[in-house]
Formats: sequence, C-alpha cells, structure tokens
Amino acid sequence: MQFFPGFLWAVPHAFSEAVSVCQFIEGDILYDSKLAYNDWSIANTHIQYSLQVRYPTRAYVGSFGSEDVQGAFQRGWNSKVRIDLYKNQEKVNTEQIETTQGRLFTLLWRGDQNILNLETDDPHPPVMISAVTKHLNQMQLNVIRNIISRPVFIMARDMSNSASMEKYLKVVTYLKKYLSGDIKILNPQEAGLNNWKMVSPTIDVVFYPVCDMSKDTLFELVKKAVYTPAKNAKKDKFRLSAHGVILD
Repeated sequence: MQFFPGFLWAVPHAFSEAVSVCQFIEGDILYDSKLAYNDWSIANTHIQYSLQVRYPTRAYVGSFGSEDVQGAFQRGWNSKVRIDLYKNQEKVNTEQIETTQGRLFTLLWRGDQNILNLETDDPHPPVMISAVTKHLNQMQLNVIRNIISRPVFIMARDMSNSASMEKYLKVVTYLKKYLSGDIKILNPQEAGLNNWKMVSPTIDVVFYPVCDMSKDTLFELVKKAVYTPAKNAKKDKFRLSAHGVILD
C-alpha cells in the first residue's frame, strides 16, 4: 500500500480524492501509523491515535463539477467536519469534535491535535501545485547541481491530483528514450524549494535529465507531451512556465 510521504499521519493513496479537494466524509478512518494497514494483531500495539469522520455524508458534499482543483480545495478547506478521535482505541471526547476540513487536513499533515480546536488560529492552507510550478525557477540550484545532469526538464507533481499524474506519465512517455539516467523525484525540501515547509504534502518535484539534446529540442518534446492546441486556434498559447522549467 502506498502512502503520501508528506503527512505525519498515515494517509494512503486511496484517499487521493478526499485529499485533493480537502473533503473527508462519513466513514473515513485514519491512523497515525502505517502499521495499521498490516497485520492488525501487530499493528494494534503501535497505533496511538486514530480518528473516524462522522460528518459530512457523501450526499451532503455533492459534486464539485467543473470547479478548478484549487477552488475546490479552498471550498473544502473552510467547510465543516465532525470526527471521533481515539487514543489507544479509546474515544478521547464524549462528544464528536466539530472542526473544519482544513484543520483536519492540518492534523494529518503536521500531527498537532490542538489545531482541531476552533478557538485556535486558523491554519494556513498549503501551497498548491500551480504556485509551486510558477516558482520552480527560484529553486536553490546548489541543492541539485551535483545530482542532476543537463539539460533537464523539471516539473512539480501532485500525487493526489489525477490531471497532474496524467501529465507526469505523458512526459515520461515522451522523454523516456532520451533520458541520460534515472528520473529523480525529490521532496520539496530536497529539491531546494523556497518555503518548502508550506508546500502541500502531496507534492514532489520530478527531474528528467536528457542527453545529447539542445534546450530547444527538449522544449519541443515537452510541448508535444503536455500541450494540445484548441481547435481552430490562430495562435500558439503554449507556455513552458505553466508546466515546469528547463535547465541547461
């Protein structure tokens, strides 16, 4: 079973949809240890905290329709949720804990239970993939200079976002025969991202090093992988900066 490595709690990839729009629903159960997903007779002795979502129901949440991912995430972040919190399998509160989806997300991310309290300061939402992509050219390049050959295409990837993962796979398909070595995937800190502590725990940075290729040729390959012009388009609207950066 795969987990999002950026969360302190164990959040399996099975929760991708809930994580991508910040909307956990009735029946969702989460644990503070990956061992919860192993043999329960062993895992039970290692789990300290767990929780179960009691509200909202799926029917109440409804559909996000054509709303963009960031807008859906923000709407989810500010919405209400009720949970039961357990310590060593014993319920912590007699009443359900009423809080926000953003506070629940932050608990899973940071591990601090005090954030569930509505009287504490509101947590800041994570930096989403669109903002990370815009600032890839501000990475601390000394962090990666010695491990990545040139030229290299660099993109952010959100493991909870199906569109982002589809783009990642398309780039892999187009570039795989030109790679000079293995694709490298680094977490935000390893990649030298500024303000990496605030980057969403579902985001990492992918490096595609290629060989015997000019920057312009690599540009065209990336464009073929990620850009589909609109029908009857009179102008090329492709912007590499919307997808990543090329270092040579």
